[in-house]
Amino acid sequence: MANYENFKRGDCGLFSHCERKKDEHGNYVTFGNQRIDSTRTHLNYNLCPDTREQTEILASRLADPNLKCQNRADVNVFGSWCITLPTQAPIINENGEIEYEEKEVHHKDGTVTTETVPKLKDVFYNEEQTKEYFRLCYDFLEERYGKENVISAYVHKDETTDHMHFIFLPVVEDKKWNEKHPDKEPRQKVCAKERINKTELNMFHRVLQEYLDEHSEKDLYPVLNGTTIGGSRTIAELKAESALEDAIMATSQANATKKIAEEEIAKIDKEVETVQSDAREYIETLHQREDNALKTVMNQFDEWAKTEEQKERSNVMEIKKSLENLGATAEDEQPLTSFAKALDNPLQGKDGKIYVEVPSPGKLIPLLKKVVKRMLGAFGWSHSMAKKTQEQMDRSRKSFHAMLPRKKREANEQNEARLVAEQQVQQVQYSQPETKKKRSEPSL
Repeated sequence: MANYENFKRGDCGLFSHCERKKDEHGNYVTFGNQRIDSTRTHLNYNLCPDTREQTEILASRLADPNLKCQNRADVNVFGSWCITLPTQAPIINENGEIEYEEKEVHHKDGTVTTETVPKLKDVFYNEEQTKEYFRLCYDFLEERYGKENVISAYVHKDETTDHMHFIFLPVVEDKKWNEKHPDKEPRQKVCAKERINKTELNMFHRVLQEYLDEHSEKDLYPVLNGTTIGGSRTIAELKAESALEDAIMATSQANATKKIAEEEIAKIDKEVETVQSDAREYIETLHQREDNALKTVMNQFDEWAKTEEQKERSNVMEIKKSLENLGATAEDEQPLTSFAKALDNPLQGKDGKIYVEVPSPGKLIPLLKKVVKRMLGAFGWSHSMAKKTQEQMDRSRKSFHAMLPRKKREANEQNEARLVAEQQVQQVQYSQPETKKKRSEPSL
């Protein structure tokens, strides 16, 4: 997939991003992308043979007397094609034909249609194939926009997906000037509006696919894989869609955390039941000879177990309630859906930049912030409460097991006391006949 974006004369942030320069705090210039893996930054490389600084190359090309560029702040002086390594390809059936499916497509004008698109599968490339893909893309772009207009072509391998930033000056023939001055050397001009027009954007993926198929194995690099329906999109639109995806993912993670909390409740209930069963069996084994002592211990245990169960359930339900208060519910689907539709209908300002309208910003923006911010806090709190609950259960078990020997001793003492009393009674009974016998004997 390829995406294009225009830049003004002073927009040099992309240069720093491509070169992986660091700011005053020592952090990489992300240019709006926080997914840079610094451990892989050393794998990045530049396909442009000109080793000068990008700003120097730009200034040198603009200094050409036969190249006209209006000296206004709102003029788009250079552009960037961001070309990504394909990750999906159409599925081919046993007959060698592409399989299709019905899919809802959101267009730039805000319309939504159902179109027949290819079914896709994931594809993977080795390092040699990846390098060959970006080399072919560079050759295609250099040939299409002119070698003299290339500023840089950095391949980034330290982000989510391998991609190349092809930065160049959108140069066209200055037809009006050349017609007025046929006796002079032809002149060119910088004009992104003419060079990267709607026709160019709509046909770009097709001609790139033709070039790749012609210079490599056919269908090895599927640029036309169904994801480019509706024409090329700008990087700004893709970043906005990425933000929406992150918000939806955060909501999904909130629901997953809620499910984990519910599973913890069931787990605690099962553990309490296990403790109750083990304790009853142990108590019955120790106190079979004393029914009254057994009933006393069981009553005390049942009362204790019920109290502990209520305490632990209250703690876990508090976690569950906190997760629900994050706002990650089914009611959030409608405002997020409205925002997704707005992303497919971007607006272009007078300054040439692309803007995305946020429906009900007073409600939607705080909602997105709340979901992300409070979700991070909920994860930490959930782990802490789970640990605390486990520790409380361990202490309760120890307390209960410590109570059982004491009850056993009390029961044994009662048994011993009863046995002593019974022995004393028997001794008294045995001694009474002897006394009567002595009294009945006659005296001599």
